[in-house]
Amino acid sequence: MMHRLCSGSGFAPLLTLSDKVLPGRQIAASLVSVAVARGAPEHKLLRGTGIFADDLVSNNALSCGQIQKLAANAQQYAKGFDVSFRFGQQLVTGHMHDALPYFLHARHFGQCIRALPVLQTLVSPFVSAQRYQDDVNEYYLLQDAMGSDKQFVFMVEAYCAALVALAKLCTGKRLPFHFDFPFGRPRHIQEYEAHLGFRLKFNQPMFSIRIEKSALRVPCLQASSMLNAYARHRLLRQRIYRMGLLDNVRSLLNANAALTLPEAASQLALSPSSLKRKLAEHHTSFTELHDSIRRQQAIFYLQVQKLNNEQSALKMAFTDITNFRRAVKRWTGLTPSELRQV
Repeated sequence: MMHRLCSGSGFAPLLTLSDKVLPGRQIAASLVSVAVARGAPEHKLLRGTGIFADDLVSNNALSCGQIQKLAANAQQYAKGFDVSFRFGQQLVTGHMHDALPYFLHARHFGQCIRALPVLQTLVSPFVSAQRYQDDVNEYYLLQDAMGSDKQFVFMVEAYCAALVALAKLCTGKRLPFHFDFPFGRPRHIQEYEAHLGFRLKFNQPMFSIRIEKSALRVPCLQASSMLNAYARHRLLRQRIYRMGLLDNVRSLLNANAALTLPEAASQLALSPSSLKRKLAEHHTSFTELHDSIRRQQAIFYLQVQKLNNEQSALKMAFTDITNFRRAVKRWTGLTPSELRQV
């Protein structure tokens, strides 16, 4: 019998940028060790973060905002272009909270990757993924889960490197992930190839990962239903936060594209002004989140599935093709026909 992680109670609080819940001796210490190895002075890395040396060796909890500031300092003071990739690897090969046993003892890697959204606040608070699929592939469109803003590229690079490292650790193989990035081919392309492989595309509409469904059925080397179930039980007991604020709003918008900010605030037990303020603290707005969801859908239907305008408009609940074309252009910067050619 395959064990599934449940989504948990709907009354669990939402993780925000300022909540101190991340284990400093794991996440912060991993980032500091990688940056120091690349020549960054430790005292400069911690400057302005509110993180102290004791936090790196204790059970003190840190906030996502503090880790973001630490990442900004690491980019400023560390030499080389591989800090984000090595940070992602270190999260897995070093010590990934208590989640690592769950992944190691899963039946196959598909079980691992399907658990990531449920364990979001424990193992990947900065990057989330909206899952799409067709008959052959699964697609993961990456989203800023914690308002990382200027550090989002760094967090995405770390996320991708961690995913590759986790797959290798669990299955003993380098699974054939395809990575798309919404910027030009970097000069330090060798770092991308060394840590993510050669299935890379740049100048794409957004950050995304693609993998064939058959690759997700590769068995884990230490598969054990009993140990996996025990790890699952421990994880769900310590998972205080159901999901991040931004991803919860996205979830509401995915369920109802016509949702208004007051309606979303009511479902989150917040006032409209409080929700607006909290979103601003995460460097976004309700309108921006709504547009990002519709942009994802347009990219998947037009670029990935190559549907025509009428089919795509129908799936996205548009009744007027002209309005659909205008909306796609506003969301993606490309017309539907241009998007299909990317």
